[in-house]
Amino acid sequence: MRITVLRPARRACWVVALALSVAVLLPGTNLAPAAGPPFQAGGSFQQVSFVPSNIRSADGVTLFDFTEHDTLVGTFNGTSVIQGSCVVPPSGVGVCHGLETFTGTVEGVSGTATFSDVVFPDQMTGAVHGSFTVVAGTEGLASLHGHGTFQGAAGAGTYTGRLLFAP
Repeated sequence: MRITVLRPARRACWVVALALSVAVLLPGTNLAPAAGPPFQAGGSFQQVSFVPSNIRSADGVTLFDFTEHDTLVGTFNGTSVIQGSCVVPPSGVGVCHGLETFTGTVEGVSGTATFSDVVFPDQMTGAVHGSFTVVAGTEGLASLHGHGTFQGAAGAGTYTGRLLFAP
C-alpha cells in the first residue's frame, strides 16, 4: 500500500479547487422561496359587455368569436377581458374556450393574471357553467397558480377555486 503525502502547495490547490466546486454547485441548489399555503377562492362576477363577432353557421351548428368584459369581487377583485370562440350545436348547449386577462388584486396582491376558460353556455336557459385555470401572471400575480369553477345565468354568477402563490 502506498500513501501519498500532499505537499503544502498541492494541498492549497486542492482546498481552492474544492472551495470553487462548492461555490459553483451551491447556485445549482437554488432553493426557491417556499410556496404559500393553498387557499380557497370564492366570489361573484358580473358581465359588463358581451360582443359576438365572426358569426357563421354550418349544418345547424353556430360558430362565433366573442369579447366579454366582466367585473369580479371576492378573492378576485378587479376587471377582466375574455377573448374566445364558441361552437353551439342545434341542441343549444355550446362549448367555448377563451383566454381571460384579469387585472386587479388576489388576496390583496395586485397584478394581472391570465386564465384559460372553458365555458358551457345553454342558449335555451341562459345558464352557464365552466372552469378556469391560471396560466400566467405579472407583477404580484406572477406566482399565482390554481384552478376553479363558475356558474351563473343572465350575465352574473359565482366562482370557487383553489389557489396558491408559488414560485
